Order: sequence, then structure tokens, then C-alpha cells
Amino acid sequence: MRNFKIGLWIFVIFLIQTVILSQVRLFGAVPSLALSYIICVTILENEFRTAVTISIICAAAMGALGGRGFAPTTLFYVYASIAVFALRNKPAYVSDIIKTLAWTFIVSFAAEVMYFALGSFTITVPVLTDVALPTAVANTVLSLALYPLLKLTMYRDEKKRLLIV
Repeated sequence: MRNFKIGLWIFVIFLIQTVILSQVRLFGAVPSLALSYIICVTILENEFRTAVTISIICAAAMGALGGRGFAPTTLFYVYASIAVFALRNKPAYVSDIIKTLAWTFIVSFAAEVMYFALGSFTITVPVLTDVALPTAVANTVLSLALYPLLKLTMYRDEKKRLLIV
């Protein structure tokens, strides 16, 4: 059942990404629901293998459908999910939603900078302010909407029962 839910979520994410969000331009930026999903799953998932497997599937699909280069997109998404998974418990006193928003912003900003650095071999201030910043903000807003839905459907905390011994 869990694998079915994961597959269904990936299908819905890419359906929304390709049909709706690929047509949307927010201040010149195209939001990436797949990247927001990868970061949310990486923060919420307890198993490294499952988190990386989901990120590899999403990264490969995004690389194939994204139109920005299969290899750089796939490698960046997978390495970003590995880094986020390794650092997701630091600092311990911050809630997971705040970590998700922060990591989504950082990874989205770095992804846009990487795309432009690979394409033009230069990074200018307008690239940072007109493309990378709006994309990072849009992806962060998507994570803010996606995190509670994932928490409710896939990562619901089971109610602990009191055992009388």
C-alpha cells in the first residue's frame, strides 16, 4: 500500500508539473513541484534508501521532462536529496516544516544558479535577482502547501497506545 501511495504521489506531482506548472510564469520563474516534493519527502522519510529512491525516480523524470538537461538535473536533485537527508536533523530544535522551507529555498536557488552557470558560464546579479530568487520563493510556497498534504496522507504519525503491563 505504501508503494502504491508513493507511485500515485509521483504520478500526480508530474501530472501537475507538466500540465499546469510548466505554463505558469511567476515573475519569469517556472516553479518546480518535483523539487519541492523531493525535499518534503527527504525531510519526512525515515529510511535513507526510500528517500533516495524516490528522489532518483523524480530526478530522472524531471530531467527527461524538464528540458534543461537530463544529466545535470538528475545529478543535482539526487545529490541535493542526499545532502538534505544527511543534514535534516540539524538543528534539532527546529520543526520539520521550517527545515523543509529553508532547504527548499536553498536548493531551488542553487539549482537555478547551476542551470545558468552551465548554460552561459556566467552568473550575474540579474540572474540571481530576476530568476533564481523568484524560483526559490515559488518553490518554497509550493513546499508550504505540499508538506501538510504529505504529512497527512503518507507520513501520518500512528497513535501510540498505552500498554498496561
